[in-house]
Amino acid sequence: MITYDQQFLERVFDSVTDPFTIYDRDFRILKANKALETLFKLPISQIVGKHCYGVFYNRTAICPECHVEKTFLTGKPQIREKQIPKPNGGHGIYEIHSCPIKNDKGNTIQTVEYIRDITERKSLESRLLASKVFNEKIVNSITDNLIVLDPKTRRIIQANQSFCSRVGLTLSAATVKKCYEIMHKSASPCEANGIQCPVQETIRSKRSSVSDRVYPDSSGQNKVLQIATYPILDDAGEIVSVIRLERDVTEKRKMEDALAFRSKELQRAQHQLEKLFEISRQVNAKNSLLEIVDYVHEIAGEIFTDSAPILFLLDAGGQNFLNLEGCNAVVREVLLKTKEELEKAGLIPDFVRYLQGAKDTRIIGSEYDNELPVFFKFIPRRYSNWFGLPISTPQQCIGYFVLASPVPQEYSREDTHFFLTLFNQIAGHIRHLVIHETEIDHLRLRVAQRTSHGKIVGQSDEMQKIYELIDLVAGSDVTVLITGENGTGKELVAQAIHRQSHRRKGPLVVANCSAYSPALLESELFGHEKGAFTGAIKMKKGRIERAQGGILFLDEIGDISPATQVLLLRFLQDHCFERVGGEETREADVRVLAATNRDLFKEVEAGRFRDDLYYRLNVITLQLPPLRNRKEDIPSLCKHFLEAYKLKEGKSIYAFSPGAMQTLMDYDWPGNVRQLENAVSHAIILTQGQEIERHHLPQFLKESVPEPSTNSLAENERRLILGVLQESKWNKHEAARRLEISRSTLYSKIRRFRIDN
Repeated sequence: MITYDQQFLERVFDSVTDPFTIYDRDFRILKANKALETLFKLPISQIVGKHCYGVFYNRTAICPECHVEKTFLTGKPQIREKQIPKPNGGHGIYEIHSCPIKNDKGNTIQTVEYIRDITERKSLESRLLASKVFNEKIVNSITDNLIVLDPKTRRIIQANQSFCSRVGLTLSAATVKKCYEIMHKSASPCEANGIQCPVQETIRSKRSSVSDRVYPDSSGQNKVLQIATYPILDDAGEIVSVIRLERDVTEKRKMEDALAFRSKELQRAQHQLEKLFEISRQVNAKNSLLEIVDYVHEIAGEIFTDSAPILFLLDAGGQNFLNLEGCNAVVREVLLKTKEELEKAGLIPDFVRYLQGAKDTRIIGSEYDNELPVFFKFIPRRYSNWFGLPISTPQQCIGYFVLASPVPQEYSREDTHFFLTLFNQIAGHIRHLVIHETEIDHLRLRVAQRTSHGKIVGQSDEMQKIYELIDLVAGSDVTVLITGENGTGKELVAQAIHRQSHRRKGPLVVANCSAYSPALLESELFGHEKGAFTGAIKMKKGRIERAQGGILFLDEIGDISPATQVLLLRFLQDHCFERVGGEETREADVRVLAATNRDLFKEVEAGRFRDDLYYRLNVITLQLPPLRNRKEDIPSLCKHFLEAYKLKEGKSIYAFSPGAMQTLMDYDWPGNVRQLENAVSHAIILTQGQEIERHHLPQFLKESVPEPSTNSLAENERRLILGVLQESKWNKHEAARRLEISRSTLYSKIRRFRIDN
């Protein structure tokens, strides 16, 4: 048996670097080593024999949950961490180990305790934990899907919340799997399955890698992800981990594909536009309608060799289709066959009305619209595929274009829109030629027609009808109601009827019903007796009496009061009347002509005009057309007024310039012939030479009417841009929006055409 002397044990006890103490059952310190003395800066003599709670905690009673006490009670070693105050006023964190010393009977008689300073370790652990939490916050704040991989095993070391959400796994479930198990549901790496792997590429090259991959998200929907991998190298340049980032670029790639497709479409559209301008230039150079029809047929034949174009063009009045006599035989044959089928079915009027009301440029046909008007259903009978579109100017629809094929034919949207744009470009020229050629035909037919009727000037179809009605009603005594807008010449018609009637030797008495108050009008029409009312100092004959044996013309009859309407009704019934203030009934042999600019039927419906008087007046109605509906009469009227006013002003003016005449023709004349007469009088006063120019006309004409049209596409484009700029008050942004071009294009065209404000 080996024994040790007390001195040796003392040296061993003091050689322990951790503080070491032995306690008895009363928690007194029996022995302590020098490490304890060094730690607490107390000599051993002040420690031995003292209670532990008095030495370390300056307490008078045992500490709650004392580890020494627990060792005595349980007889088992105890380990715990505790904060112990230091002599310098600070605290230290210590790991305390308590072990029981037992006798031969197994009873604990003493306790050995040693403590280890873990303050620095705890500080490092705290900082490490805080760093880990901060790192996790940073990783989870990244919106892209992120994982960190072990390069050897491909196991996921770390993953952020975005990645876990994409793959539908929790963080704990994701970090026990390998990347290929999650990405491809495979038990072996990508390269073993022939899949190009960006992680493997980064491991091989030790460089970052970027590529697109398609992966399903947690809902099973495929997404295009941009995969970026980055190597993390140690000091020796070896890869210790790989960062893999995923970014959802599905919408971005769709946008890029759409932009690429749009770019190709724009290139194709530019090519078509260049071709379109060349075709438009050639079409606008054609001087006859038949040349244009043949040229359109030729263009359609180049694009669709097996298709037949059908051109339905309305006449100048928009009431019927032209037969296009003299054009290409194939074109005319197809047109006539289609028209014949429509005529047999009685659908031509419906087709014409459809075009008269057409306000859009919708393309219809076998591949576009199944809900077609009845007349379009005749086209598919002879053709497998077809499409149609209206031919329109900004003001009206002038016809319809159909391209049909007897064999299956694919008409792309680009090709159909090509024809739509083409006809938008040339519709104005077609309309001009239709009107021009119609005017020539009408001039040939009107050689024997009258150009005037007394002071009434005009040779249009509408005026020829008026002349015929004047001739028919002049010889009768029937009441005639002359209607029409102000300034259309209603009084001139009354004069013409009087001049041709058997009463021409009698007077034509005019009564303007809107010029008098109701009481005064009654006196003006029927006369009054002396003293009939204040101011009636003598007897006065009314206009009815003064018209004896002749004609009474009641102008603006729609303005008379209800009381006067009753008196006038009686006179129309039996030609009898009494003067105001008189009792004697008088008879008058007078024919009545009435005129109004109102719709008397609506006045009757509104209760402002007696229905029985309306029917007495409306035996025969003579409706005068407004000047805007007979613009072909404007040159004759202008010549008539020129001859009348140049003599009055003593000037030698012989004609109107083409520009001035075109301006007069293009205006709608809301004031009708009277307004035109005033405009010509104004121009004659300002003209110093022998020809009236456009700048001599009133300002409202120069502001409202565009420059004369030409056959030049560039000039038409210049006029269009100038007109839109003026309409938008030179707001170039608004003008570009209306023209459907960019502002840079608008500025370029303004410079090219030298358009000034």
